[in-house]
Amino acid sequence: MPCHRVCQFHSPQGDYNGMADMRAWWESWDLRILILYILLTQLYLHYSGWIRRKNRSSFIIVNVWLLYLFSDLFATIALGKLSKLKVNSDAKDYLKQLQNSTYDKVTHSFKIPPLDSKVTMGKDALRVIWAPLILFYLGGPDTITVLRFEENKLWKRHLSGLGLQGLRTAYALVATLFMPGSIAYLALLLCIPGIIKYGERVWVVWSNSKDDYTGLVPLGSMPEIDARAPQPRARLALLAHSWLHTLRPHAEDYNCDATKLRDLVAQFRERISTGDEAFKLIEIELGLIYEMLFSKVGTIFTLWGSILRFLSFSFLVSLLVVFLRTLTHKKLPDHFLGDDVITIVLLAGAICLDLAGIVVQLYSDWALIWACNNIDRIKWGANPVLFLHKNIISDRKTWSGVMGQLSLREFCKNYKPTVCNKTWERLLGKEKMLKRYKTQKKLVPHLKDQIFVGLREISSARRDEWTLLRDDPAQLFKYWRNELEFSRSIVIWHVATEVCYWSDPGNIDTKARTVKMLSDYMMYLLVVNASRFPFRNICNEIMQNRKDMKELFDSYEWVGNEGNTTDAALLKEAQRIVRGMKGDSNSWNWDIMGFVWVEMICYAARESLVKKHIEELQRGGEFFTHVWLLVMHLDEKLRRRNSSRVDERDSTLEDREDGQKDVTNWDLTRFWG
Repeated sequence: MPCHRVCQFHSPQGDYNGMADMRAWWESWDLRILILYILLTQLYLHYSGWIRRKNRSSFIIVNVWLLYLFSDLFATIALGKLSKLKVNSDAKDYLKQLQNSTYDKVTHSFKIPPLDSKVTMGKDALRVIWAPLILFYLGGPDTITVLRFEENKLWKRHLSGLGLQGLRTAYALVATLFMPGSIAYLALLLCIPGIIKYGERVWVVWSNSKDDYTGLVPLGSMPEIDARAPQPRARLALLAHSWLHTLRPHAEDYNCDATKLRDLVAQFRERISTGDEAFKLIEIELGLIYEMLFSKVGTIFTLWGSILRFLSFSFLVSLLVVFLRTLTHKKLPDHFLGDDVITIVLLAGAICLDLAGIVVQLYSDWALIWACNNIDRIKWGANPVLFLHKNIISDRKTWSGVMGQLSLREFCKNYKPTVCNKTWERLLGKEKMLKRYKTQKKLVPHLKDQIFVGLREISSARRDEWTLLRDDPAQLFKYWRNELEFSRSIVIWHVATEVCYWSDPGNIDTKARTVKMLSDYMMYLLVVNASRFPFRNICNEIMQNRKDMKELFDSYEWVGNEGNTTDAALLKEAQRIVRGMKGDSNSWNWDIMGFVWVEMICYAARESLVKKHIEELQRGGEFFTHVWLLVMHLDEKLRRRNSSRVDERDSTLEDREDGQKDVTNWDLTRFWG
């Protein structure tokens, strides 16, 4: 007995799985879905690229990463589909019919025969207009050019991408050359803004690949800053731009001139007197670096950049108007209906992207710098920009304004050795378990002043030694020789700070809250960012000492006694610090403890690689990076030390990837008695 498939028995002939309608629908809509997805992706990337520098949300970071990658991939797929549209052969069939046309003497025109139903000429011709629009979208929004700092070195790959995608677009346009009506020249003219947009991206990435790159806006004269800056924000922006040219903090192997550095430090100390003003300047400077390395901001402030942007925007608007007039006069064939709406949406989306890019560039501090430098030469352009920044966007947020926090006391208090938690540890590791207890908090008052004052004192003392010469008796701290010693120092001082803070009934004091926030922030960096900064992963040791830490916290909390003596070496060191921090008035010496944490964050900032700090700018910005740049402004030798330490530091980190280190000579602190 012969076997018959169920699908063949119940389905129409030629439809073996009952999905013919679905396949037909997908063949009709796959390209439409792709092109609309590309448009929505570019709009979202423009928005998220603008806010990611001041938002530490993991949702934003992951979305930007995924959409950035998939938008380029889907654009390539869409161009491939457009290059395979079979419209040119149909056009030849239609041209054969035109040979049989007759001349009408009354109307003085040729009588064109009607289209044969078998000839599908032009049903996909309108879609070919989408090819140059996809090329335009491949240029990316003005807020994002690259995802990672290292991508700026790959400008040749972007250039080859422009050539390859340009050829695909040209190949797709060949199909429209014999089409009747205005479709052919519309598609050809759309290539101009497409090439401009993609070429602008290549230009920016190529410029960023240079180590000495400092933006597209030229540097003004330093002595004229006060005269050219009509408002405090403009004055800070000009100072930040001038010091960006001098320091070039984003270039690892750049050697600054010693004389310029000494002048820079002197000017910084003379002009900046408070922590708020210092960190505001650093915030502006980091914003300039972010926009310079990760976006197209600054392109419209050059002659060729402004001309090309004007041409691109003008062509898009003109072509949209022409296309709408063509639709109004019903000059398009009936089979174009449906795709015409999508074409209008794509043209309008391209215009919105171009316009939004111009707005973002005018909103940035680069626009303020350009206006101040050209206030005498180009008043018609500079004065509106200065008015905009003074009256509409004078005070704006350019970074997240929060610090990560992780308290070992809260961890020991809330952690339960349940089956679920133990399974989590075995599967994902102890580091992931500790990360579950991290939080984000806004900076407490006077934190910036505490760090600024501490860094000024450190920069005035002897370099390469960690000495604390505050009060009597003097406290001597041995220099940390490696990341393991430094990481354990953070844990020891963090435990000591927790004990002092929670055993002090007056811990609502501003100094205590400042020290507590710095302590929790350094622990947060140690646990969450150990791989990106000069820390070693010691989460296993923390978990092993969890019970002893909990007992120590409980014995001191709200009592102020000496606490229980523990067996762990790490906690013994913490108890020694607690006993040393007790003042004569039975209160804690928060000044000394705060100064120690400032020393620690300063040391960590100095030892971190430059590229690690720069990469943090695209994740909302770490406060740690602000401290790093502030240290560079106060220490004229740091810039040269960073450049000479790059290769050595990379090789050292590679040797220590196994996490093993001889700790028999571990000596972190030396106290009196």
